[in-house]
Amino acid sequence: MSAAPKIDIAAAARRLTAATVGIRERRRFRRMPIEVSGRLLDGLGREHDCRTADISPGDIRIAAPILPPVGDRVVIYLAGFGRVSGYVARKCGEGEVAVIFDFTAHKREKMAEQLTIAVNRDLGIEEDHRPISDGSQLIKLEFETGEAYEGEVVDFSLSGITIKSRRPPPLIGVWVRAGNIYGRVARLIEGGFAIDLEPRKLG
Repeated sequence: MSAAPKIDIAAAARRLTAATVGIRERRRFRRMPIEVSGRLLDGLGREHDCRTADISPGDIRIAAPILPPVGDRVVIYLAGFGRVSGYVARKCGEGEVAVIFDFTAHKREKMAEQLTIAVNRDLGIEEDHRPISDGSQLIKLEFETGEAYEGEVVDFSLSGITIKSRRPPPLIGVWVRAGNIYGRVARLIEGGFAIDLEPRKLG
């Protein structure tokens, strides 16, 4: 009588944890459309070039010519962010996977700060300090309709930007480039509008 096959409980637990954490993190964090290059170290110790499609404090979507399988733990070295690690949660279409970070709460806070700095940089705020009277910043806006003008950044987060402008408000749903990042006009406010950041560029 043959021996019963061994069950890798640790591996099963990792897969279950990755799937459970993945659902929770997707609900908690919103990914930013930030593209940076990096090196991916897979579970067999092999290195591959990769790039990010988007990042959040809880997970990341990466593209690489050779992708690790779902459930594998990976280490990724990202330009400007350093070392991150986690488990491959799922495939995301052709040539991409989502990785759920295995960070501590402190590391997630640090990642959120790094992402905020990256958004700040892509908005051009670090490079172009032109504060106006109330402390906000001017930024160049380019709309898919062909319009282009400067607006005042009065608030921004990892998910969106609030702009004030004396120009007539754009239509809701119009794609816009703000500095070096892209998004869509989500709602109008008194004297301005809000942009939801999304991983899409103007054609």
